[in-house]
Amino acid sequence: MNLADFIIDNMESILQDWQEYANSLPPGKRMNKTELRDHAKVMLQSIVKDLMAPQSVIQEVNKSKGQVEYLGKYSKVLDETAGQHAIGRFDSGFSIQNLVSEFRALRASVLRLWEKSPQDAQLSDLNEISRFNEAIDQALAESVDVYANQKERNIRLFETVLLSSPDHNYILDLEGKFLYANKALADQCGNEAQQMLGKKIIEFGLVEVAEMEQAIDKVIQEKAAVRGEVRYRSQVGKTNFYEYILTPILDPEGKVEAIAGTERDVTERKSWEDAVWHRANYDHLTELPNRSLFRDRLEQQIKNAERTGKLVALFFIDLDKFKEANDSLGHEAGDNLLQQAATRISSCVRQNDTVARIGGDEFTVILTEFDQISHVKRIANKMIKELAKPFQVYGNKVSISGSIGISLIPQDAVNSEDLISNADQAMYAAKNEGRNQFRFFSLVAEKE
Repeated sequence: MNLADFIIDNMESILQDWQEYANSLPPGKRMNKTELRDHAKVMLQSIVKDLMAPQSVIQEVNKSKGQVEYLGKYSKVLDETAGQHAIGRFDSGFSIQNLVSEFRALRASVLRLWEKSPQDAQLSDLNEISRFNEAIDQALAESVDVYANQKERNIRLFETVLLSSPDHNYILDLEGKFLYANKALADQCGNEAQQMLGKKIIEFGLVEVAEMEQAIDKVIQEKAAVRGEVRYRSQVGKTNFYEYILTPILDPEGKVEAIAGTERDVTERKSWEDAVWHRANYDHLTELPNRSLFRDRLEQQIKNAERTGKLVALFFIDLDKFKEANDSLGHEAGDNLLQQAATRISSCVRQNDTVARIGGDEFTVILTEFDQISHVKRIANKMIKELAKPFQVYGNKVSISGSIGISLIPQDAVNSEDLISNADQAMYAAKNEGRNQFRFFSLVAEKE
């Protein structure tokens, strides 16, 4: 029996051997029997037909050198089949090393079974075995060539997509240095993409440098994607906001060998969100925090006072005689008067204190970071004097004043509701006692 007949008679055993080997490869574990056998049977059938075809000495020599123009029609079928096999394996996630090892396994399967049949093997000549090896080598060479071309094509397409993408796309090594950067990122950083290679991402205008370094370390340590937000400051001083996702690139052993990054510009969305948040949390007339934001900040200061033991004072301010001025001069003049009053109140406190308008002619102030009650009294006196000064409203001289109630944390209350209620009660005491003055809730409570 010659080798060609042997392959035909033992086709199923050879294919079974091929299937078991392919199944042992990582990508092969996800594939069924048909997918694993792929084009193996057609390749073996082409090899058999080529072995059985007559071959001249010249053809034999040239074929052994891999000169395609001397290949027979069956060899060309073998090339086509090997190429299809390569594309199939590429699409299934096989590496080029997996592909090469499959052909080695196919060669080994045939020759091993052949050697196990001594009487059949003795009938074959060395020329037939050489032709078989040449056919396998030819199929392997064609398969590798097609695989490489397919990979190169996909890389070109991938690079084209990345280059044309408005998003930032890049690959970093484990030190955070660029292995690849697309045009959008290079343009944002004011550089050429090639000039960025080998340099760290944190060198190119990032505002959140420490956060990005921590994110890169987290990807490496946890082998999981990390999401976040960063800002880039351009050479002209503009700041853009980007949402990013860093994804680990794992080697065959499961170790992180690089990090892929994608960033999407969310500057316009952030601007819109900030505008919406501002409208929801700030008074449209005075641009001071409204009742909602005031409550939030008061809760924060109460928690901070519990944690640190520091004093916090809440002022509740009502403008005396505002209604009369508003009724006599009109609402537009009244609005202007409120704006001027807000400015005067704000001028009496520091930037880290909170001045809010909670409705009508009522204002609140959260006073923080003081050690002596004398500081609170000094601020209250200053506000009283400022509000008592005449206002110029559309050419009219307007005189109003302010009544202020003050409650303290933790002396007067330890929750926001009681704190506001107590400050409000102290404010009414100041108004009932003649206006244009301030009262502490503790003194009002003692009188009661």
